[in-house]
Amino acid sequence: MSIGRTLLAGAGFLALGCTFGWAQDVSGVPGTPSATTTIEGRQLPPPDPAFGGVIKEKAADSRPWWAPRIVPPKGAPNVLLIMTDDVGFGAPSTFGGVIPTPALDRIAEEGLRFTNFHSTSLCSPSRAALITGRNHHVAGFGVVGEIATGYPGYDSIIRKECGTIGTILKENGYATSWFGKDHNTPFYQASQAGPFDQWPNGMGFDYFYGFVGGDASQWQPNLYRNTTAIYPFEGNPSWNLTTAMADDAIQYMKQMKEIAPDKPFFVYYVPGGSHAPHHPTPEWIDRISGMHLFDEGWNKLRETIFANQKQLGIMPENAQLTPWPKELPQWDTLDIEQKKLFVKQADIYAAYLAYTDHEIGRVIQAVEDLGEWNDTLILYISGDNGASAEGMVNGTPNEFTTFNGIPVPVKDQYLWYEFWGSDRTFPHFSAGWAWAMGTPFKWMKQVPSHFGGTAQGMAVSWPGHITDAGGIRRQFHHFIDIAPTILEVTGIAQPDTIDGIRQRPMDGVSMAYAFDKANETAPSARKTQYFEMLGNRAIYDEGWVAATTPATLPWELSTKAPPDVITGYAWELYNVAEDPTQSNDLAASMPDKLKEMQALFYSEAAKYDVLPLDNSTLARWNAARPSLTAGRTEFAYSGELSGVPKSAAPSILNRSYTITAEVEIPDGGAEGVIVTEGGRFGGYALLLSKGELGFGKGKVVFLYNLLDLKRTAWEGPTLDAGRHTIVFEFVSDGPELGKGGKGTLSVDGKEVASNVLEHGTPVTFPEDESFDVGLDTRSGVAMLEYRYDVPFRFTGKIDRLTFKLGEQPKAAP
Repeated sequence: MSIGRTLLAGAGFLALGCTFGWAQDVSGVPGTPSATTTIEGRQLPPPDPAFGGVIKEKAADSRPWWAPRIVPPKGAPNVLLIMTDDVGFGAPSTFGGVIPTPALDRIAEEGLRFTNFHSTSLCSPSRAALITGRNHHVAGFGVVGEIATGYPGYDSIIRKECGTIGTILKENGYATSWFGKDHNTPFYQASQAGPFDQWPNGMGFDYFYGFVGGDASQWQPNLYRNTTAIYPFEGNPSWNLTTAMADDAIQYMKQMKEIAPDKPFFVYYVPGGSHAPHHPTPEWIDRISGMHLFDEGWNKLRETIFANQKQLGIMPENAQLTPWPKELPQWDTLDIEQKKLFVKQADIYAAYLAYTDHEIGRVIQAVEDLGEWNDTLILYISGDNGASAEGMVNGTPNEFTTFNGIPVPVKDQYLWYEFWGSDRTFPHFSAGWAWAMGTPFKWMKQVPSHFGGTAQGMAVSWPGHITDAGGIRRQFHHFIDIAPTILEVTGIAQPDTIDGIRQRPMDGVSMAYAFDKANETAPSARKTQYFEMLGNRAIYDEGWVAATTPATLPWELSTKAPPDVITGYAWELYNVAEDPTQSNDLAASMPDKLKEMQALFYSEAAKYDVLPLDNSTLARWNAARPSLTAGRTEFAYSGELSGVPKSAAPSILNRSYTITAEVEIPDGGAEGVIVTEGGRFGGYALLLSKGELGFGKGKVVFLYNLLDLKRTAWEGPTLDAGRHTIVFEFVSDGPELGKGGKGTLSVDGKEVASNVLEHGTPVTFPEDESFDVGLDTRSGVAMLEYRYDVPFRFTGKIDRLTFKLGEQPKAAP
C-alpha cells in the first residue's frame, strides 16, 4: 500500500482510506514550482491559497511563492470506465451468451463478475445516473432527452447540484476524458450556439471525442472533438467510428502518460455499439456469419444461453428460465423468408457487438502496454439498458421508421438484405432477438419493471487489490453506485459545493466492499431502489420486487393513447432473493406485501422527482421545449452554414411551409445543395442537380425522402447565369402527424413543377444528420435519381435563403 493509504477490512466491508477522502498531503518544498498537494475536496474548485512568500519594495528583498499543484491522493489509480449500449444480459459470452466478447471475458477472468447490477432501462437516464451518482429523475433524465418535458425530473438538464464524477476527479487532479456517446446534452442545446455547460467539456471532462444524441451512423457520424464538428470520414469509405474512437483513446492515454506520467487518468469510454444502427466492418460480418450462431432461432438460443449461464455459475441452480411471450412469434412458426432475414439481422448485430468488444480490447491492452495495468481500476459495463426491441417485430433497415411508428414488411426489407450493416442501412434486428438476448429474464429496453430491461452484466478488475480472480458477486446494485465506488477507491471526497452550489448527496452507495473475497456473500449494501420509465415502474427492497405489468409493448411504438398511467396497470410481486429471474408472481397470494411495496414505491417517487407519471412515448417527441427555434416561424440564411442539429433548425414536419432561395449563378452554370436537412434515411434537399456525363446539370430540384422508403421529387429547369429566385411551397393536408400535401416549385415567379406528397414524416428526421446551407454533410438525401457525393457544395452564391413556417399541430404538454 502507498503512504497514506490504509486497508481496513471489518464490519463486513472493505474501506480504502476514509469514506470521504484522506487528509491533505503536501509533497516537495511549499512555495516551490514542484510542490504538490491533495485537497480536502469539500469545496470545488478549492479556494485560492493565501500567498506564502514575502513581498517588499524590491524583488531582491522579496521571496516568491507558487501555489502547489493539486494532485489526487497517493496511490489513487487510473480509472477506465467502459460501457456498451443496448446489450441484453445474455448477449455477451461473459454472461452466457454466444457472441464472443473476449475483452469483457478478460476483465471478468482477472477480476469479478457482478450478476445483479442494474440500469434504468433506457439510454440517457442510465448515463445520467452513472456519471452523477444520483437517481436519474434527480439528474433530470426521467426519460431520454428527445422526449423531455417541463418537469424537474424530465427536463434533460443535469442540475448544478448534481456535479458529475468527471468534475470531482478533474478538480482533484485527474486528467478526464469522454469517448463515444454523449446522450446527456439536452438536444435543444446541442448546436454551435451552445450553451456548452451541459456538453462533456462543461461537465468536468477535459477532452471529448464522440457524438451527441441517442445514436449515430458509424460510417458518417455526427462527430465532435470537444465542441467542434469534424468529418474524418469524408473521402474515406472504409473509416468506421468504432475503430477511430479506440485509436483516439489510445493516443490520448499515451499522450497523457508521456506528458504527465504521475497524473492519473479517468477515461469514460462509451462507444455506440451495439445500439442501432448495427454497423460492423465487412471483416467482422464475415467472421461472425461464418459461425452460424443463430441458425436455430431465438427459442433455441435462449435455451443455449441459459444452459451456459448455469454452467458458468452466472445463474444459481434454482433459477428458472422465464417463458416466451405470447405476443412474439415462436421461431418454428416463421416461414423461410422470415427466418433468413432474421438470421441476417442477428448476424450483423452480433458482428457489431463482437467488433465493439474487440476495439475495447485494444483500449484495455493499451493500458497494459503503457505499464499502467496494476494501477488501473477497470469497470466494464455490458449495456446501458437491456436489449432493444426498437426494430419492431420484423426488424428494420432504417431505425427511424420505428421512431416514426412505421413497420417495414419482411419482403420489402430484402431490398437491403445484401447491404445489411453497410452505410446503405441504419439497421435494427427483430424484437424476438431482443427478448432472447435478455435471457433468462423477461422484457427488454424501456421496461424498468423486469430485469430484462435493467439487468446488466458488469466486470471489474484492479490487479493487486481485487484478488478473487474470476469471482462472481450477486449483491444487488445500480448504476448510481458506480460514482461512489470510484470516489472510495480513489480516496476522494464527495464535495459539499461545486462552483458555489451546494451539492445534493449522491443516492448511490459504494460497491467496493464486494471487491474483498471475504465479502463474496455479504448482504447488499444497496437495500432499496425504485425504477420508473415511461409510466412503467417497480420497487426493489431487500430481496423483494413489486412491478407493474407493461401495458404497452416496447416494439409497438405509436402515437395511440396509452392506458391510464395509474389505473391501467396490474402489479406483480417477486421474492428475487429466492426467484432471481422473476418467474413466480406472488401478488395474488401476498396482497399485503404487495400493498406495502406499492406504498414504498410512491414514497420513493415523491422523494426523487419521479412525479408526475407519464406513459406517453412518441406523442412526447414533438413537445414544445426551450430551443433556439421555439416560437419562431421565419428564418433567414446566406452563404454556407453546416452541421446545425434539428433543434436549432426550422422544422417543416407536419405543417405548411415556404422555402425561398435567392441565388446567383456564375457563367457556365452551377450545381450543389442549396439547403438540406436529414440524409439517406430521411429528409429533404433543395439543390441544383449534378447531372450525368455533362447532361442534366444545374436543374432545380426539391427532393423529399420519406425514411428511405419513398422519394418524391419536383424538377425545374436548368438555371442560366445571373440572379434567380427559387420558391418551394408546401400546403399540408391537415395538422395531424404524417399528413401529406401538395408541393409547388417555382422559379423567377413561374410555376415549374407541382406534385403531391402522399405522406410526410410524422415524428423525426434522423437525429444524427443535420441542417446544412450551401452544402450537405454526412449522407445525401438522393439515392439513384439526382444522386450526388457529399459535401456537394453549391457552386453559385446564396444571397438569401428564407423559411416561412405555418402553424404546427399541438404537441404533448
